[in-house]
Formats: sequence, C-alpha cells, structure tokens
Amino acid sequence: MFDLEKVQSLNELEMLVYQYILEHMDNVPMLTIRQLSTNCHVSTSTILRFCSKMGFDGFSELKYAIKKEKQQEHSFEQYYDATVHVDSFLKRLNQQTFYETLKPAITMIASARHIVFSGIGTSGILGNYGSRYFANMGINAYSIDDPFTPIPQRGFENTVAIILSVSGETTEIIKQSTDFKRSGAKILSITNDEHSTIARLADYNISYYMPDERSIYIDPYINITTQIPVIALIELLAHQAGKEFAEKASQK
Repeated sequence: MFDLEKVQSLNELEMLVYQYILEHMDNVPMLTIRQLSTNCHVSTSTILRFCSKMGFDGFSELKYAIKKEKQQEHSFEQYYDATVHVDSFLKRLNQQTFYETLKPAITMIASARHIVFSGIGTSGILGNYGSRYFANMGINAYSIDDPFTPIPQRGFENTVAIILSVSGETTEIIKQSTDFKRSGAKILSITNDEHSTIARLADYNISYYMPDERSIYIDPYINITTQIPVIALIELLAHQAGKEFAEKASQK
C-alpha cells in the first residue's frame, strides 16, 4: 500500500513512522494521532507530513487505507505478514520509475571489471548466490563471506563491491566497506534502511523497506527479515548489467 518511490523521499523521523506502521499494522487503525506520535517518539506534524508524502489527506485516511488493506489480505498472509509487503515490492520491479532508481547501480556494475559481493550470515549466503548468478550472466564476480578477510590498500580501482546488509549497521561490514573504499572500489549497498551507516558510506544504495522481523521461536536477536527483495534485486541487476555488457560487445 506504500509506494516505494514515495518511501525513498522520507526523512529519518518520517522513516521511524513508516517502520512503526509496518510492524504494527493491526494496531495502528485503533490509535489516535497523538498515541502514534508518542509510540514513534515524533511530533504529530511529522506524522501528518508522512501521510501527505504517502498520498493521504490525513491520518484518518491513512487508518482507513490500512483497515482496507488488512481486509483484503489472503488467509496465507495471516501466517506470514511479510507477504503483502513483498507482493507490493515485486509489482514495482518492472515499473519505469523503479528502473530509473536502479539505473545508477546498473551503470556502476556494467562499467566495472570485477564485482565482489560481501555480507555476513544470511547476507553472506546471498552474496554467494549473487556472485554465481552474475557469473552465469557472463559478469566477472566473486564473493567474500568472511568479514575478517583482509582487503588490500589498493588494487580495487575497477571493482564494484556489492555490500549486502539488512540493518546496515554490522560493525565488521562497516569496516570492510571502509576498507573497500580506501582501496579504490566503488560501493553499491543493498540494505533495508537507507539511513543506515553502510547506506551512507556507499556510492549508491538500494533499500527495500521490509518490516523488521525477529525470531520468536529461538532467539529474539536473530533477524529473519524477508530477503526475497534482495534476491529479486540481485537477479534484476545481473540481467540489466549483462544486457549492457552484451550491447557494448556488439558495438566493438
């Protein structure tokens, strides 16, 4: 129900409202604007600006839209709350406006001689998948899933480092991103928060804005935020960059 391009226009305080609403969709329609402002630790004017940027005339219209969205959800989504957000994200992938968002990243990849993926945990696994997928498209790519791998102080001038991180605040990956920049690499980050440290360190960042989700069965500190958008972004970037590589090769 939230347009990704509009989400990208939010400032840090408005993003707090957005994240709270994503994580409390069932409760928000029952809150007053003052209650929501207290829960988000922002002013009521911030909430009204958020509503306006999202295309709603006010908080009441936003609450009505949330209620309507919840009524339209399928039974499966009651068991997996991220589905509605993933569905909304995937529908935007083929829109021209979203392509314009990806274009700088595609250009970075197509202009590089080497692509290196980096991440920890689930992000590290996705980095391995990304490097193989890029290689399948004829792009020179490899992955680093050990955050303590030393990064030489030079020699990465023709390299794009694709940094995968849900929070964008993992200490080891922040240091590694800094080392990549110092060595001459360009940084393309894929994070869930455009205001995170890694996103701000990057030459270009793509965020996917999924609800933050934690394991309620084993350890509440384990992040289980859906990574379906990351897989989709990796494959889309590979296809578009591969297309540019092929066009350049045909012109030689």
